[in-house]
Amino acid sequence: MAGIRLLGVVVVGLSCGAAQLVPVGASAASGGGEQESTLTLTVTESQDSRSVTLKCHPAGGSHPHATSACDELRAADGNAELLDRDKSSSCTKDNPRVRATAEGTWRGRQVGYQVSVANPCELKARTGSVFDF
Repeated sequence: MAGIRLLGVVVVGLSCGAAQLVPVGASAASGGGEQESTLTLTVTESQDSRSVTLKCHPAGGSHPHATSACDELRAADGNAELLDRDKSSSCTKDNPRVRATAEGTWRGRQVGYQVSVANPCELKARTGSVFDF
């Protein structure tokens, strides 16, 4: 079924754990082969930031787990809200807040999203290998 695919902004509330999807790019699905996707992923803890490039279709870039990250994004059809994998993780809340962002193109569409969570453990639980670098 062809439909509209979205990759949007995800904001996760620390106390309520709610997520909200705000689309920033959308296009009608098109048949044919997969277009290359290139995302710049950034994780910020306290005042320290680190970034990698993730290329999909085929997997590559500077992301240390590019194949897994691309597989997870492909399974979610690039929808950041669907990356919220494990809401019941056993992560503690004692580390500083972490913010993760992604900007670039997903199958030819301009996309961007951000996630803000309590700590690195929660980021990994929610987004799998996408922000695991």
